[in-house]
Amino acid sequence: MDLDAYFSRIGYEGSPRQNEQTLSDIHAAHLMAIPYENLDIQLYEPKTLDEARFEERIVGQTRGGWCYEMNGLLSMALRRLGFQVDRVGGAAARAIVGDSAIGNHMVLIVHLDGRRVVADVGLGDGPLYPFPLEERRWDEDGFEFGLERIEGGWWRFDNHPNGLAPSFDFNEIPRELDWYGPQCKALQADESALFVALSMTFRRDRGRIRALREFNYIEIERGKREERIIESFEDYKETLEPLIDFELGDGIERLWERVSKRVAGREEASRQAAETAAVLPTPPSSSSER
Repeated sequence: MDLDAYFSRIGYEGSPRQNEQTLSDIHAAHLMAIPYENLDIQLYEPKTLDEARFEERIVGQTRGGWCYEMNGLLSMALRRLGFQVDRVGGAAARAIVGDSAIGNHMVLIVHLDGRRVVADVGLGDGPLYPFPLEERRWDEDGFEFGLERIEGGWWRFDNHPNGLAPSFDFNEIPRELDWYGPQCKALQADESALFVALSMTFRRDRGRIRALREFNYIEIERGKREERIIESFEDYKETLEPLIDFELGDGIERLWERVSKRVAGREEASRQAAETAAVLPTPPSSSSER
């Protein structure tokens, strides 16, 4: 791995050491420099689990990425610096959908002087800094997070109340890249898969999160969340470009067309459902039945 190129990509100008300060500085720099995004999936460009591809895409092509790429690249850099890093199996939204989520998220556990620290630059709207592997709740620039042990050897990370991903679970078993393969394929397999059904871009700043999900622009700062709906292609382009900081060429037009078609389809389905509900007979109340 070309560490100098990676440090240039994330704007890190420190003198790296195998210590907590270096880990914290690189983690924050990575998150603030590289957007979380799934735009390649939206443009029918398949993602693969390959370390060389992680570096080529995010460093060489200055693109963003999703959890496998973002945490995959960070773990490569940390290992190159001499850190002991375990890639472990995560499960975003397991609290909601159950064990089918296992493997849909990559989490990193970094070993530091007999302690273990969780590093995760692949959530999109999670903590800016790594955090110790211990039960706790904490505040980071107005964002409240939590970590707790749950049954079966799992941990549960609770995102801040305005988080778009409410939680993820993870255990402490080290995994190789190919272990994530089935979920990596499933998440981009068909129109019903989350990363196919929704276009998503996140940008993490110090004390602020900006996100564009379909045509919904969200800005969260110190516990306050504001939203607005994108109304035109010009608005879409002007909103998306500062979040990604890379050139998409005619990809922006193709994204606009795809998202527009999806949004129109959802609105039509909602309208038809409302019309159907309006003509259905109202069920009798329990008092009239008696």
